[in-house]
Amino acid sequence: MQKSTIVKLIIGSAVTIVGGVALAATMSVPQGKVADAPLAKAASGLPIERIQFGGEPFDLEVASTEQAIAKGLSKRTEIPKNTGMVFVFPSGNERFFWMIDCLVDIDIAYLSADGTVVSVYTMKKESPRQEGESNSTYESRLKRYHSGPGVQFAIETPAGTNDALKIKPGVKIPIDRKRLLGYLNQNRSVPAPR
Repeated sequence: MQKSTIVKLIIGSAVTIVGGVALAATMSVPQGKVADAPLAKAASGLPIERIQFGGEPFDLEVASTEQAIAKGLSKRTEIPKNTGMVFVFPSGNERFFWMIDCLVDIDIAYLSADGTVVSVYTMKKESPRQEGESNSTYESRLKRYHSGPGVQFAIETPAGTNDALKIKPGVKIPIDRKRLLGYLNQNRSVPAPR
């Protein structure tokens, strides 16, 4: 074999290997799957799960403690595209969210235990708590966005996401319920219901 042929074979093999590595690095999690492990921790300290939402991968912070659920995305000046938060509750109930200390509009999709969308809203930012306004007065003037019955998860994303991705009641979001409920087990001494 000539030297130039050997060099071409080596370069060709290297390009094939590097191309395969690049392809593997850019592959998203298949629809209907959640990444095997959290991708990372967000600046908030919460774990991040990749979930296919409307056919697109979203890196969602996981709020599964009372404190994380209460704080949600409050005080954020922006929510980057394809990010947001998934809220995990131990059982399916009627819930409501409000925009306490929220600085930007936020889309919400309430989901049943199997990932079926129950209701959706674009929640509008509220005027901030005024100087001298009591906490109870401030909270009483905030609009409540009610879920409807049987909601175990909620997903918050940048405003406009639900419309853009055609997220509406009856749409099924592929979630790994068992995996998401595992976050409850990490936070509580009592196991979450199955």
